This record gives sequence, C-alpha cells and structure tokens, in this order.
Amino acid sequence: MKTLRELLVDGVPHPIGTRANARVRARLITQFRALGYDTRVQSRFVCNAAYVCGQVENVYATRGGAGGDVVVAVAHYDSVGAGVGASDDGTGVAALLDVARIVRNERFRNPVAFLVTDGEEAGLLGAEAFVADEALSGNVAAVVNVESRGTSGLSNMFETSTGNRWLIRHLASALERPQATSFFYAIYNLLPNDTDVTVFKRAGKAAVNFAAIEGVNWYHTPYDDLAHADPRTLQHHGDNILATVRALANADLAARSKTDATYFDVLGFHMVWWPQEWTLWIAIISLIVLMIGARKQPPREMTFGVLTAFTAILLALLAGAGVSYLARMRSGGINFVAQPATSVAAMWLTGIAAAFFATALFGKRSKAKPMLYGVAIVWHMIAIALAVQLPGAAFLFLVPALFVALCAVFDLDETIAAAIASTVAAILIFPMGLMLYDALGGSLMVAVALLIGVLATLFAPLFARFRNGVIAIVLALACAIAAMLQPAYDAARPRRISVSHIDDPSPRWFVPRLTPQLEGAAKFTESSDAVRGDGFAAPAPRAGERVTMSATRNGDTLTVRLHSPRGANRLSLLLTGDVKIARINGVAPAPRPARFRDRSPRGWSSAVANGVSEMIVECTARGRVEAIGSDLTFGLPAAGAALAKARDASTAIPLQDGDVTITRVKATY
Repeated sequence: MKTLRELLVDGVPHPIGTRANARVRARLITQFRALGYDTRVQSRFVCNAAYVCGQVENVYATRGGAGGDVVVAVAHYDSVGAGVGASDDGTGVAALLDVARIVRNERFRNPVAFLVTDGEEAGLLGAEAFVADEALSGNVAAVVNVESRGTSGLSNMFETSTGNRWLIRHLASALERPQATSFFYAIYNLLPNDTDVTVFKRAGKAAVNFAAIEGVNWYHTPYDDLAHADPRTLQHHGDNILATVRALANADLAARSKTDATYFDVLGFHMVWWPQEWTLWIAIISLIVLMIGARKQPPREMTFGVLTAFTAILLALLAGAGVSYLARMRSGGINFVAQPATSVAAMWLTGIAAAFFATALFGKRSKAKPMLYGVAIVWHMIAIALAVQLPGAAFLFLVPALFVALCAVFDLDETIAAAIASTVAAILIFPMGLMLYDALGGSLMVAVALLIGVLATLFAPLFARFRNGVIAIVLALACAIAAMLQPAYDAARPRRISVSHIDDPSPRWFVPRLTPQLEGAAKFTESSDAVRGDGFAAPAPRAGERVTMSATRNGDTLTVRLHSPRGANRLSLLLTGDVKIARINGVAPAPRPARFRDRSPRGWSSAVANGVSEMIVECTARGRVEAIGSDLTFGLPAAGAALAKARDASTAIPLQDGDVTITRVKATY
C-alpha cells in the first residue's frame, strides 16, 4: 500500500499520453531500478485490430539477463480519464513491484521479468506493442497478468490460455488461497471483455489472469482512488502472483498440454482438477452408477423426480424474470445499483420457491428418495449437456450428482443423501450465487434464481409442501419491493454522468441525462450526437482552436491528415462510404484476436490515435467518402466548472473518459 501511495501521490487520472502518465512512469522506473533491475522503456506507436492506435511507453524490467524461456508478470499503469486507477490497475502494479523485491535474489530454472504496460485502457495497446517487438517478446513463454474489474474482493483466477491442463496442475499446488474455477473461464469466454492477456494469447503465450470484481460501482470512476483501494485485495493479488511466478519459473515451460482442465476451489482452501476430456465419461459412468444404485426404486416415482427438476427450472426462469422486473422497476436501467443485497436475496428466494413448488406439485406421487434420484438424473443430464457444449461449467452439476449416485449405491437414508448432496452443491454453487451479480449485474439476475433453484431441488423433496413455496415467494416479493423502493444510486455509489464540451461546428455542452441541478445550470434541450448518442445539449462558449483535417486523393488511394493545434490527447476519424483503412501513421493494424468485436458506429469505419498531435490515415476508397475528424482533451474548459459542480451536486460522477473537450470538423472527399 505504501508503494501504491507513492506511485499515485498526485491523486489524478493518468491516461496514455498525458503528463500525469509520464510522472507515474518515472516513479515506476525509479522503483524498479532501486531494486536492481535493468529497466528499459519500450516506446512505440502501435495499432490494434480495431484501428485504435497510440504512442505507448511500456516499462520492462529484467535481472541477470533474460535468455531462455521467460516468465513475465504483467500489469498496466495507465488509467481511464475519469479515475485515478488505484485499483485498475494500481494495485496490480504495486503487487508486481513487491514480487520483484521478493524474488530478485532467488534462483529459478527460468528467468523472470516484469512488464508494466501503457495504453491498456485505450485498447490493449501496450501489450500489442510488446508482442510486436520480437526482440523483447520472442523468448517469453508464460505471462502472469493481474487486472481489475472493481476495487475490492478476492483475486480471482478467471482466465488462462487454451490447453491449460499443465498450468492448472502447477497452480493447484502453488496457490495458498485459490479462488479459481473453470466456470469463470467458460463464462468469461462468452463475454465481450478483454485484457492484455487477449493479445498475449493471440501471440501464442501461455497465460494466467487474475482480477477482483467487487466494488464495480466505482470501476472507471473518480472513486477508483486510494481511499477505495482494498489492502486485502492487494494482498491476495500479491500472494497469487508470487506463487504463480515461482511455480512457472521452476516449471518446464516446453512441456505444455493440448487440452484444458476442469478445476474448482473448495472454499478457497484447496483446488480440485482433472483433465477436461474426462468430464463427459465421469458424468456417464456416474449416471450408470446412479441407475444401478436406484434400481429398487419405483421408476414411476423417479420419473416424477425428473419432472420436478424440469418444473423447478421452468418456474425459476419465469418467476425469476418477473421478480427481477419488479426489483429493477425503478432502477432506470442501471445495471449495478447502489444497494443490490435485497435484489440478490429476492433471486435466491425465488429459486428456492420454484424448487418448493415443483416438489409440492409432484410430492404426493413420489416419496422423497426416488424423487431425489429422479432429480439427480436431471443433474447428470445437465452435466452431460454442459460437458459437450460448455465443459468448464459441467462440474457444478456433475460433482453433486456424483455424490447422490454414491449415496444410492450405499442406500443411504434420503435425509442423509440430500444433506450430503446439498452441502457439496452449496460449496460449489453458493459462491457463484454471491458473485454473479458483481460479474453480470442486475440485467442478468435471473441466472441467480436459476442456479439457486436447481440447487434447491436436492433438498426440496424433504420439504414437499406448497406452504413452504408460498413462504419463500412471499419473502422474495417482499425483498423485490424493498429493492424497488431503494434508490438506484446514493452518495457512496453515485450515478454516472460525464459532461462533454463539443464544438461541432457550434460549441455546446452535452450530457447523456439530466438532473435538476444540471437543468438549472444551463439551458438544455433534447439532442442527438452522431458519436455520443442521445442526450441533452446546451449552448456553450468556444473553447479554443479546433482540429484541422485535410486530404489528398490519388485514384483509389485516400490519405487523410488530422492535426490538433491544441495538442489534444486523442485524435479520431470516422469514414463512411466504400472505404477501407490500411495504415495509421504508417502502421498497419495488429492481427485480429479470436473474438474480435468492431466497436465502430454502424456504417462507419474508424481510426483513433492516442498520445499524438497528428494522425495520418491511409485508405483505399472508391467513390465519395464522408469524413468526421475530431480531437479530444480530458477535462473541461474553465467555463465548464459550473456544470461540473452542478453534476457533482446531483449525486453523480463522471465515467470512463470522464469530462472531455471535443472539437470536430466534417468534409467530403
């Protein structure tokens, strides 16, 4: 924490290309050199696959040479424009420095290096620059990355490279307090999220990725500051990075596996794993064992158990959607509300109610034991389906179902069998039920009701009464109503409103939404901005020189030049027509990763350059091309102080880039 405070002593945002960014970098270099590391700055203009570019300044620290297969610990030191970046990713940088201190005199089989990237927030640009330099990255075999999607919580190992069985084998014995499941990895691969690891994986590097996800309300806002940085999160990051670096530094990095592992931690005490290709066979064998153990039970009554499980799933989905709608009715579409506990409780109770109603519906037709075995058949079916389609998540259903099968073989009493299976399922699923809101937000809370509803089918046969379902759903509705009555934001977790000054061609203030305080500060009317979407605009004074744009055309070759007389932090170009961007400032885009997403506005091609005052975009173009050029500076002109003050009085704070000043020009070529 002392190191973190020293790095961020200014207490201001430090995006790529800013003076504050340079000051943080200088302190970082001083710290590594004081520890005896050979520290260099990799300065390079680089572009990612989406034509987002920037002048990055990576810090790379080695000790005693870096021959052979190198293990590199990675974090990024740049922040977004709105936040100080104490947690994203200051805690990661501070942890790296402390690990560097600890291991500097240790001897390993493989050399260890430390990379602190620049421009991660702008588009993973530092990682792109590093892998593009074969002299630096060519001998890197493994990467240990630390990130943040919040400001607190456990350090979750949520991502690895493919073929991770060998990595998991090392991590299972190395991590003292593992917080890792292949479920995280399976879900993460479905989400539109990226970190520097995305680039390293595309380059064929083995990778392990850690991040904390609690405190998401403060993520990429001014509240990502030293006051909200959690020392426990920093400690867990440090423990995990140190253990992983030591394990990989002493491993045979050439002995990789081609397949993945299924893995999970048991309440943070121990990590269980097996080769993922075993999962399907384990599920099939377990189902056969269950059927053998349950052969004396009436098939008809077991069928009602199967119907119970499917009915519980259906009810959890339907009721969960309804209760979630009620809980979020006054949230204004905010995905992460200030006080989510009552909403999460409502989802838990809805799932339990669904299981109680389903068992009550079929309880008079089946005894508890055959109903439990029928439910376990469905758990096996879900596990088999997941083993085929989403194998990293199959263990959630396979392991409890396996315990039911073992209980059936030993013909244990239904109460004991339900208690054992429910306990095992709770150990695996309850942590997910608590974390899913932080991971996905309120818009996907139905997943919590579904997960808890399926879990409850293991113990609900013992309580097969409609009365229990009524009690649970009444409590769920009470929690949903309480959630609906709570404000979606408060002083501790404000709403997000960034103020923009846009000169296009007449200057105006622009905000995505209004508050009474903002309405009193300027004459806002409804407006729609071509880039920033729908919102509200008010007349504003001119802030200074505007960006200039010129172009030359030679047949199908179009070259557009943007220049910012005011030395803005970012230049952007939008083009529409039959046009394809080839190079930016002479640099071609990086190869596309496996899951590429083009975030350009619909119908437009875009190019962005960070940390430079001039951008030259070379294109192939046929026919007429419309162009919008802009420059962006973090912060508002002096005349915006009153608006920023009104926003702050509205229980609101800026987000992502924060308050910005933008000038634009348009032309047709």
